[in-house]
Amino acid sequence: MKRVLVVCALLVGAAQAQSGHAGHSMGGVTTGASMQAMNKQMMSALRPLKGRAFDIRFAQLMMDHHQMALDMAGQALASGKNARVKAEAKKVIAAQKKEIALMTGWLRKWTGKVYVPQTMPMVMTGNVNTDRWFLTEMIPHHQGAVDMSKLAATRSGSSEVKKLALSIIKTQTVEMNTYRALLKTVK
Repeated sequence: MKRVLVVCALLVGAAQAQSGHAGHSMGGVTTGASMQAMNKQMMSALRPLKGRAFDIRFAQLMMDHHQMALDMAGQALASGKNARVKAEAKKVIAAQKKEIALMTGWLRKWTGKVYVPQTMPMVMTGNVNTDRWFLTEMIPHHQGAVDMSKLAATRSGSSEVKKLALSIIKTQTVEMNTYRALLKTVK
């Protein structure tokens, strides 16, 4: 059986997230289960917030989330072999860099500060099928962004945030379906 070990920084501790401070790193192994745990922490940080407080924290957490996707996509480009998977990774990079730039501008306007997304140092060891790893991990990763974005409809005070959230829901749902289909063909 192939084993995958990915050492990464999980993004945000629940206590810091709820206090509005930038996230901290915790060492961990990325699997669908730990991705879901990270997503749960982010949702817990967002649920009690409304209005501008929600918008600020949503942008910070989504930027961290997008940075993680950029790191994962970069790994897929660096060591993946499947052209279709690499094409998907390039789409992730293009879309999420654009969205990070947009949210950076919002945060600068709303807080007067520059927010720098948390990075995810990665080390892959063992016999790793990077293509399958990327597709498998991006499904729960994107689901986390979709879930966070669904909160914007009732908690955001910004039409810009709501518009971005709807775009994330639409785009990343389509991408998750693409990844599921690719997993059936990528060996």
